[in-house]
Amino acid sequence: MKLTRSNDGMIGGVAAGLAKAFNIDATIVRLAFVLVTVLGGSGVLIYVALWVILPREDTGGTIAEEQFRKARSWYDGRRGGPGGSNDYTI
Repeated sequence: MKLTRSNDGMIGGVAAGLAKAFNIDATIVRLAFVLVTVLGGSGVLIYVALWVILPREDTGGTIAEEQFRKARSWYDGRRGGPGGSNDYTI
């Protein structure tokens, strides 16, 4: 059983990915998220956390990894590339 975000999901693929991993209908997982949100208030927080940390089904990368790569690329570009010269050293 591998937990991934599905490409067939309605929003982020979290519920569809969990349903596929546990071999149940995605509607049941979605209803569980709604119930947790209504009763405890943390359903949305759990969904967003899973959306960030679960890898995508097709690429295997997480949103957190993608954003880290973008930030690293931006930072390296600002300082002249990896190992590049830096005009504003600290």
